Amino acid sequence: MRRELDLSLLVAVGIAILFGITMVYSAASGSTLWRSQAIYAVIAIILAVATVYVPDKLFLDLAYPLYALGLMTLLAVLAFGTGDPARWLSLTPSGSLRVQPSEFAKITTIMALARFLGDRSSDHLVSPKAIGGAVLISMIPIALVARQPDLGTAVSFGAPLIPMLYWAGMRPLHIFFLIAPLLSVVFSFEPLWQDQAPIVFALFIIVSSVVIQLLLARMWVTLTMLAVNLSAGLVTVYLWANFLLEYQKARVLTLLDPERDPLGTGWNIIQSRIAIGSGGPTGKGFLEGTQTKYEFLPAAHTDFIFSVIGEELGFMGAVFVLSLFLFLIWRALSIGTMANSRFASLLAVGLGSILTFHVFVNVGMTIGVMPVTGLPLPFLSYGGSSLITNALAVGLLLHIYAHRHEY
Repeated sequence: MRRELDLSLLVAVGIAILFGITMVYSAASGSTLWRSQAIYAVIAIILAVATVYVPDKLFLDLAYPLYALGLMTLLAVLAFGTGDPARWLSLTPSGSLRVQPSEFAKITTIMALARFLGDRSSDHLVSPKAIGGAVLISMIPIALVARQPDLGTAVSFGAPLIPMLYWAGMRPLHIFFLIAPLLSVVFSFEPLWQDQAPIVFALFIIVSSVVIQLLLARMWVTLTMLAVNLSAGLVTVYLWANFLLEYQKARVLTLLDPERDPLGTGWNIIQSRIAIGSGGPTGKGFLEGTQTKYEFLPAAHTDFIFSVIGEELGFMGAVFVLSLFLFLIWRALSIGTMANSRFASLLAVGLGSILTFHVFVNVGMTIGVMPVTGLPLPFLSYGGSSLITNALAVGLLLHIYAHRHEY
C-alpha cells in the first residue's frame, strides 16, 4: 500500500542534516569527521524512511518490550561501558565502532510513556497509581544514566513527561503538583540565591500552600504538598554536598558566574559568547571563524556547533537554524493533532518535546544561560548515535503522519 510522506518534514530534516555536515566540516577543518557524519547521515535517512513502512500498530505492541531493551542496554553500559566516563558500548573488539545507548533509550522511554498514558483516559490520570507509573517510567532510565555519570542526558529523559501528561488530559493544577517539588529545589538552591535562599524558599512554601488550600479547600492535600515541597528543598543541600561530582558543581557555578574561573571551568562559555558575538549580522564567512580556526572554542564540532554557526554565519545563520528547529517542532505537534490514536498522538508530542528540550539546552548553553551539559544540537552536532536517534524520531513522526487515519 502506498504511503503518504510528510514531504515538508522530510525536506526540513534533510536540509538540517546537510547543513550539519557542512558545519562539522568547518568546525573540524583538516579532519575527516565530516565524512563519518555523512555516512551516519545516509544510514539515518534510510532508517527514517524505512520506519514509515513498518506495519500498523507494531510500535504500539512493541512499546514496552523496546523500553525493556533500552533499560537493558543502559545496564550493559554500567557493566561493560567504554570511554571516560563510560557512556558507550563497543561494537567491535578494537572499540573503533561504538554506540551510546542513552540516546536510543530516549525514544523507547517516550514510546513506553505514550503507551502507558494512551491506555488511560484523562479521568484516570489523577490517580496516584497512574501518576506514579508515568513518573516511574521516566525515573528508571534517569537513575541509570545518572550513574554513568551523565547528568545532562539523564535530565533529558524527564523533559517529555509534563508535556505528555498535559496532552493526555491531566489538569493544570495536578501538573503543578508535579512541578512544585522542582520549584522547591530551585528556590532552595543556595548558590543561586546566595544568602537569601532560606527567605525565598520559605516564601515559596507559604505562597504555594495558601494557593493550594484556597483552590482545593482540602487540608490533607495541602499538608501533603507542604511535606513534599519541604523535603524536596531540604534534600537539595544534601545532594549538592554529597551527590554531585566536583565538575558538575563547577558547571552550575560557572553558569552563575563564568568569570569566577575564566581560564578553567568558565573558558567554554566565555569563548562561546565571544564566537557568537563576534559574528555580527552576517558572520565572518564560512571557514573564517577565528575562535574555531585557532582552537579557542572547545568541542566546536559537537557541543558548541551553534557557536561556530553564530561566528561564521552571524545572526542570520543563527536565525535560519532556529527557524528550522521551530518548524520541526511545530510539525511534530501538528502531526500529534492529526493522529486518531492516543498512543500515536502522545508519541508525536513526546518526540517534539525532547527535540525542544535539546535545542533549548544546547543553544542556551552556548550563550551562557544554561549549564554546559554536553547535550548535542539535533542533526547538527557530530555524532552517529545522536544523528541516527533523531532520524528515528523523525521516522516515527513520518510513520504517524502516514498512518494517521488508520489507528
